Amino acid sequence: MEEEYNKSITITDKEFIKWCSTFDIIIFKIHHVITWEEWDDGIEVYIFVKTNSELRKIENRKSHIESQYKKFLEANNYPFNKFPNVNFDFDSDENAVNHYEENYFYRLR
Repeated sequence: MEEEYNKSITITDKEFIKWCSTFDIIIFKIHHVITWEEWDDGIEVYIFVKTNSELRKIENRKSHIESQYKKFLEANNYPFNKFPNVNFDFDSDENAVNHYEENYFYRLR
């Protein structure tokens, strides 16, 4: 299961970042949180842009961005049967630097 998940996520992220760039959305980082616990049926996808200004620019496009990411997951054999709940969180690297001691671990918690 982990291998299938990791392969799907890796390919999806590459395709998604390329897709975003065609719409002038520059993704700085993507992080994923998954517990691998039997009771947990989802993942959290954290999408980071570089600045707060860039984050404001995509505010009205978040649902479209989420939808497209899920389409890439589906196309890349993501195990929706095991992890059907895909949740998103958007933020900026600027926010992580200024409010979380430049530490993404603190930000993701």
